Amino acid sequence: MSVPKTHFQDPAHVPAALAGALLAAMAEGLGRRVGRALADARHRHNGIHRARKGLRVQRALLALLRPALDPAGRARLDRIDTRLKRLCRGLSHLRDAHVAVLAAEALDDAPSPRLRQRLVKELTRQRDRITRHALRLDPAFAARRGAVAAVRAELAALPWQRLDTRAMKQAISRSQRRVERAARKANRSPTTPNRHRWRRRLRRLRLQVESIEQAQDLGAAITLDGLPGSHRLKQQADRLGRLQDVQLLCRLARRIDRVRNDQRLRTLLAVAMRAARAGYAEAG
Repeated sequence: MSVPKTHFQDPAHVPAALAGALLAAMAEGLGRRVGRALADARHRHNGIHRARKGLRVQRALLALLRPALDPAGRARLDRIDTRLKRLCRGLSHLRDAHVAVLAAEALDDAPSPRLRQRLVKELTRQRDRITRHALRLDPAFAARRGAVAAVRAELAALPWQRLDTRAMKQAISRSQRRVERAARKANRSPTTPNRHRWRRRLRRLRLQVESIEQAQDLGAAITLDGLPGSHRLKQQADRLGRLQDVQLLCRLARRIDRVRNDQRLRTLLAVAMRAARAGYAEAG
């Protein structure tokens, strides 16, 4: 989509013909990419990752639009968001199983490369078993792809033309407040669920900021004072993510009998968890 550079007298009220059209086009493009990612049988695990990322960005775009709508429009948007959330969560166990494999492969401080490889092998078997089961229930992810196509049509029918900078400011402010509340709770009570909530909210805010920056690059005269830097948000989320990946690795590995009943593998997991916690503390 080619959009000419345009300048407006009142940047606090970006004409919907540009800002709204740009975000609508982003949502539409993401829908197509999510469908292609789910159809990618050759790179199944990467496709699942790309699909979940696309769904999260679509939800972030909806959150930017929400303040611009009336109560009926918000209810309609919330129904679409719930469907996107359900699609994303329906892929989470598949993605988690693959993340555990990647986290095991990245255990550089493992006492023995051979021991680490045993762990990777067991996790890979578990991941492949989970993936085969999901594909038996939904061959080629056809049902999921159909649901994505249906949501694409609903997204296109939303009144994106109502989107303006004022609505974006309200959405960003809300996301910032949610991040701050989650950070306070996670620092006060550093449980895995609290840290995960903090990470999700950081990611939502980052995706919104990146979408706005992309619209600006394409010519939208969007002026938002105090917009947080997307790089800094990513650093914060990545710090939490590294710890959570190892926690996920340990949790899924302990479900495997051959891991749970092997003292050396249990020790490997304990060492990895201590290292991850130490790394998280140092990065803070």
